Amino acid sequence: MTKTAIKFTVRHFSAAIAIVAVASIVGISSASLYSAGLNQPEYFKLERLFPTDTFPSVSFDESIIASPLLDLSQQKPRVIVPASNGIIAALDGETGALDWQINAPTPEGQQAQLISTPVIIGNKLVILYQCLKKGVRTSHRLAVIDLVNKQLDEEFPVLVLSAEKSAADGSGTVRFNPPTAFSHSALKHAYTPGSELGYLYAAFGNAGDEQPYHGWLFEIDMDAWHVSRQEPGNESAKQAITNVLLTTPEAECPVTQAYGNQEMICGGGIWTPSGLQIYPSGDEFELFVPTGNGQIDLDRQDYANTIMRLKPGLEFDAGCDAKLCANFNPVNPDKACMASCKNLFIPRLQETDASLKPATGDCDTKSFWECLAWMDYDLGSSAPVKVDMKSGHAVLVQPSKDGGVYLIDAEHLGTQYDRLQIVDVCGTQTDECRFGWMGMIVTQPVLTAIDDDPVVVIPTFVADKTHPAGLVALKIVLEEGLPKFKRFWQFPDPSSPESVQTFRSHPSLPIINMQGKNGNAIVWTVDIGNNGTVYGVRIKDGALVAKQTLKGAGRPLSAPIIHGNILYVASIMPGTNKAMMEAYRIDTE
Repeated sequence: MTKTAIKFTVRHFSAAIAIVAVASIVGISSASLYSAGLNQPEYFKLERLFPTDTFPSVSFDESIIASPLLDLSQQKPRVIVPASNGIIAALDGETGALDWQINAPTPEGQQAQLISTPVIIGNKLVILYQCLKKGVRTSHRLAVIDLVNKQLDEEFPVLVLSAEKSAADGSGTVRFNPPTAFSHSALKHAYTPGSELGYLYAAFGNAGDEQPYHGWLFEIDMDAWHVSRQEPGNESAKQAITNVLLTTPEAECPVTQAYGNQEMICGGGIWTPSGLQIYPSGDEFELFVPTGNGQIDLDRQDYANTIMRLKPGLEFDAGCDAKLCANFNPVNPDKACMASCKNLFIPRLQETDASLKPATGDCDTKSFWECLAWMDYDLGSSAPVKVDMKSGHAVLVQPSKDGGVYLIDAEHLGTQYDRLQIVDVCGTQTDECRFGWMGMIVTQPVLTAIDDDPVVVIPTFVADKTHPAGLVALKIVLEEGLPKFKRFWQFPDPSSPESVQTFRSHPSLPIINMQGKNGNAIVWTVDIGNNGTVYGVRIKDGALVAKQTLKGAGRPLSAPIIHGNILYVASIMPGTNKAMMEAYRIDTE
């Protein structure tokens, strides 16, 4: 049977806003209301299920960098834990006991490294991983695990990824280079009409800035990969690679600086942890692909630091006006040119926006685009979320590593409705930014609705002791008939001491669920530390409704899981570097 539905990671919820909306109008913070005894929020206690002092559950010798997944294909829920050393384990959802584990298959004498979040398709788990020999990546591979039989699925032979594309200027060939390619983005899957098993999308950037690196995206036909569907005489799994996208088709990537991203050459890695985003479009779907630092040059078909919209098949047409974009200048692109592009979004400041001014002075003589490259503030560090408004507008909300958030027309990506700086640039003259390369946002927004207005919540962080950070909630409203951002709330209160003490580095990815007697939408995130802290914040008013100190530090950029009233969090023990899963029962009584 042909399936046309697409599975989504974003859920839409509705909730009603109360007295805090009035308070925000007159300038009273929600924290002040609660201290006055008004609108007291319900508070949820978290009871640790595992690991406990008496039952330590399962620990791993390597970090859990990919997000864990929930397997509901069996009678009892299982938590799938993809460890970075290529061990894939399934834990009992109630006790944390090990049910089974499998090692990602590698050539003899090599080690597996698994960073990309796998994907579950029915009762199959698909993993994307890389093989290393003496610390050097030698190949990138896909494999399938049968969740019912708890073993590698031989119907899908291990698939080794390879590709080559012609340089845009005809000067040579660009080959997929395993040592400078890195799979960090989540693996994605979608069905399309006429396909039985659907298509996979595997994305690559690089682990650092060593050149030559590019953004690569592979489209894999699951039907062609399956042994029973391979053509007689052509049993090679490589026929499953149906199409490949190269974001910067440059055969030469010469650099003179210490870091390969700073000269705006090549690059364009697809590395955001949440991965590219897939949304329905008619009978098919479209892919929104955010890219990282490197060169933006329409003349050379270089699409770093952008969002690209593609259809199945991965053919790309930016849809920009040829006359407006003639003699494209990567250092200072023409505004009318950028606005003309239908399928490509290029970030830019608004007329009223202040320039990015790191305290180091590194951007004082640079354009906005040069500053993004020099400071490693790539747009593609975060994934967008699509919002369908009741007004008929379809928009994308795209955070950027520089602390800004963009509101983009999802039908015509060149149309930028708004840009809002929601967190200050890290560092001051007297308070140095400890990790300038981190930026201030690496995430994917979560989405809900309050009083029919879409609301997005975005985690921020700042590696200094001066600037507030944490969860920022924005409403999307209409002003003069056009979508705009409207600040809603921030947690912790930016005037509180906690706001400059917490969220000093990458937090976890956020998730939303409905919780409590009133069924309110709650956003959950983990602030990473020697002992991490789970926060649950009510979205209708920014009220803190749950806080729990973890046994371990948590894991940055990993998405927690909530199943029923149990919260699962990837974590690591400070000092021992032993990775583990932590689970807490949410007591709503």
